[in-house]
Amino acid sequence: MADVEPPVAGRRTFADVFAAPQPLPEVEVVLRPPKIIEGEICFIFSAEETEATARPFRFSIVLKFLRQRPSLDSIRSFISSRWGLSCCPVVSAMQNSRNVFIRMSKEEDFNKALSRESCEINGVCYRPFAWSPDYTEEYESPCVPVWVFLPGLPPHFYHASVLKMITAPIGKFIRRDNPTTCATRTDGARICLEVDASRDPITHFWLGCPGLPHSRRQEVVYETLPAYCCNCHQQGHNSKTCRIGKDHTKKGTGNQVWVKK
Repeated sequence: MADVEPPVAGRRTFADVFAAPQPLPEVEVVLRPPKIIEGEICFIFSAEETEATARPFRFSIVLKFLRQRPSLDSIRSFISSRWGLSCCPVVSAMQNSRNVFIRMSKEEDFNKALSRESCEINGVCYRPFAWSPDYTEEYESPCVPVWVFLPGLPPHFYHASVLKMITAPIGKFIRRDNPTTCATRTDGARICLEVDASRDPITHFWLGCPGLPHSRRQEVVYETLPAYCCNCHQQGHNSKTCRIGKDHTKKGTGNQVWVKK
């Protein structure tokens, strides 16, 4: 019988890639009867219970495809071969047929998946969103991953702890790119942040007291910042160009009664 070659260290085997998903860790919630409010049956959970039940999904993202998505098997195969994750994620369908739920077990994989610059799978583009307990498929979250460049930032500010601090007013730190991590490019720092697209972007900040000779006015350059509409809660346009907003305006105008003075 031929000898079976042992797996090479660091190389994932077929069994590793397509390992069966494990059951969720059970979270015990205190059993209690429902409440009746205005004749409706309802269950109310505390913030602590919500946090505990959501903990297994804290490194999950939602991919919202812009047209008919590839099959789940195609998505799993693409992620396994292209995303470079340390562990195989759980890929599952959602109520909306264009959406896919990606559950990872490590924060490093989560950050890598959320900050991918090429947002397409087999030629079908998608929008990534970090999942949270208040996520809903009807609306798109205004918080989106955005690559930001800080031109001319001195290299001694490239440490992750420093970048997290100075970019906190802009958005939530996800990761640095490799040239910034290794300081092989020193014309500025490039960082991926989770930015609230519904707010006016911060265009600059100061390192040191504003206006002093040894202080630095740091410019912020957004590589891609999608428009966001607060009327319909969708990306791709703003409130001024929203069809829903225009419809409301037309209806409002039609109901006006002009009185001659």
